[in-house]
Amino acid sequence: MGYYVRHLSWKKSQPNWKIQYVSHKKSDSINSNAKRPKKEWDITTDRWRSLGFDFSMNFTEAKARAKQLNLIKEQKRQEERLHEIRQKELLFLKRHDCVLPDVFVNEFEKRFIRVRDSETITGKRKKTRAHMIWAAAQKMIIAIQYEPSDWFYYTHEIYDYFHLKQLSIRYIVAILKMANLWGFFICKKMGRPFLQIPSPRGYERYRLAEAYFSKPKKFRAASKALTPENLYGVRNNLNRKNFNWLFISIWLGLRPQEIDNILDASFWREEILSNKKKVLWIFQTKIVALPPEDRWKPIPILNSEQEFAFKIIKSKEFKRPLIKTMRKHFGNEISLYGGRKGFTDLMLSIGHSLENISVWMGHSTLDRTWRSYKDRKIFHINRYSNRS
Repeated sequence: MGYYVRHLSWKKSQPNWKIQYVSHKKSDSINSNAKRPKKEWDITTDRWRSLGFDFSMNFTEAKARAKQLNLIKEQKRQEERLHEIRQKELLFLKRHDCVLPDVFVNEFEKRFIRVRDSETITGKRKKTRAHMIWAAAQKMIIAIQYEPSDWFYYTHEIYDYFHLKQLSIRYIVAILKMANLWGFFICKKMGRPFLQIPSPRGYERYRLAEAYFSKPKKFRAASKALTPENLYGVRNNLNRKNFNWLFISIWLGLRPQEIDNILDASFWREEILSNKKKVLWIFQTKIVALPPEDRWKPIPILNSEQEFAFKIIKSKEFKRPLIKTMRKHFGNEISLYGGRKGFTDLMLSIGHSLENISVWMGHSTLDRTWRSYKDRKIFHINRYSNRS
């Protein structure tokens, strides 16, 4: 948006140029079908002098003046934006200090959101999930502007806040737990009663879930399954090492980090059973609550595809694909977790039991495998289904 000088090559008399004002505002070009709609106005000659243009200027001089005017205009816009941002920051700080006094916040964080000295990266303490949830809880507390002792009374207004934000049920419950912890803490300090905000149930839970699923899909969602058919369909267009990486993911059900780790031989080992069957043992770096000896998970090599995946591991001829590579060949709905996401149904289709698959995936409970990795739209008919 600004002033532009257009050269009039057909005009022989001076000045052989004209001044236009160009706007890219949507409100100025409502009916335009262009990708970057714009509207242009010719500046009448009676306004030239007030803008610093003169009839004696040549085309180059007029362009230089137009550039100067646009820079002045841009500087004023930046100053206005900075002033607006500063005003919003001041308002936010006032609202923050009103409901989240710094002294109590610091004590709360020290008490409940601690980071161990061992949990550091290059000398800086890394942010945990608790930090992120606490930040979201603070935004909620500032937005609702209610005293914690009154939160239970305004439960439905708080649910309305989450409905507006279109958050997932799981994230809402995590935020409420953190907010309730703060409410208990501050009410104890003030000697006031506190009743927790209950987790949404019934109609409220349904309403919040509907709002989340109706949200435009610009957010990070769980990956859809990457099937062998998907992979073989792009085999000729995919880098060989990337193909091998995804092949391992599909047929062994490993996490992306686990596949990267097995480039180091210390993260996997091979066991030969008495019946000559092979078992691949994978070390799970994600499982931190167990001692190292209990973090190994077994994956038996039971078919030709898994045998080929095992050969790829030994050869080290595999490499993680880039995100843009995944999107190019499989679309936006399949991520690097796609192979692991489809592993459960792939193994069930071959005839393996859900109990064994859960062990191969490294899950601590069968419910975790069923709830997060079984596609409810896919059913498998076993060989006993036709017996009377």
